[in-house]
Amino acid sequence: MKKRYKKILTCLLTCIMLFSLLVISPAAVISAKAAPAVSNKKACWISFLDIEVLLKDKNEKDFRNKVSEMYDNVIKYGMNTVIVHVRALGDAMYPSDYYPWASYFITDRTNPGYDPLQIMLDLAHQKNLKFEAWINPYRLSRDSESTASFKATPYYELFRPFTIEYKASAKQTCLVLDPAKQETRDLITNGVKEIVSKYDVDGIHFDDYFYVSGMADNLNIETKKANVNALVSQVYKAIKAIKPDCTFGISPAGNPDNARKQGADIDTWLSTPGYIDYIMPQIYWSDIYVTSKGAEQMFTNRCTAWQKINKQDLPIYVGLALYQVGAKSKTDLGWATSDTNLAYQYLTAKQLGYDGYALFRYQWLEKDIATQELNHLKDY
Repeated sequence: MKKRYKKILTCLLTCIMLFSLLVISPAAVISAKAAPAVSNKKACWISFLDIEVLLKDKNEKDFRNKVSEMYDNVIKYGMNTVIVHVRALGDAMYPSDYYPWASYFITDRTNPGYDPLQIMLDLAHQKNLKFEAWINPYRLSRDSESTASFKATPYYELFRPFTIEYKASAKQTCLVLDPAKQETRDLITNGVKEIVSKYDVDGIHFDDYFYVSGMADNLNIETKKANVNALVSQVYKAIKAIKPDCTFGISPAGNPDNARKQGADIDTWLSTPGYIDYIMPQIYWSDIYVTSKGAEQMFTNRCTAWQKINKQDLPIYVGLALYQVGAKSKTDLGWATSDTNLAYQYLTAKQLGYDGYALFRYQWLEKDIATQELNHLKDY
């Protein structure tokens, strides 16, 4: 009986989700038609977390083979873009004049004897995939272990005058470049210029790590925004001076209010030229989300909120939570009750005027639990 009840509930919830998609307002459909004429981006984030597990400490041949296999999986599920973490922790997945080698790629931070970024870029283009270089601009470490690793490099003393050391969750010691310092902005910009001038990347991509909790909690939101804006505009100008057709996009936290609190001035970026070419909010909730007020269409509501502030009508892509597939939650019920969440979310976003999506993150492409969700997404 329990299994039968579960099947009935799953079918019912799926029907509700698909029905709600069909009754989206006419205004939303008009918005979709008015969206910029851009290619339908279907991207996969390849995080440093994926790299650490799948690509670390490999010789060149094994590295090439595994990257090629990963890209084939991306293509298998109908995607056309990879967003690859090339600098996650004040480091580099390539020979850099500004940063040490990434410890998540090579344990002892020594030159592996080949250029992993060039190989990943070349293989992507050979397979007709767009390649965006993903950077965490400020973060130097994420816990006490990675902090100790970075402090063991000569770059720690070099960056120390414009570095903040703070306590994160679980009392972990972390390092971050101080967004208020011009030295920070120049270092990050020089690193971006290095990538754009040496590699034929299709884009530069920043994610949502700006002013995270603990690093500068005494600053007000407007000051945080001003500091981040100074970097974003400087990077944008630097990219366009080298390669005008190289895109610069940012993927902020999916809750607009949280994004603002972290110093992401999303209202300015989406209303004023000279900051970004696209926005990709991380909307990692389903449409069956239980709050104290009852069930809420969290995904749709957040998508709508982002589109409302997109005054420039810039390309807007939705970050989807592939990693949540099958997850059991007391509040976010959709993931465990349906295997059509991603397809439904893609269709919903498209109706609201979104120009594509990105999936976080690659490793779930290789997990059996995600197969049905991915196949449904591909079919749509």
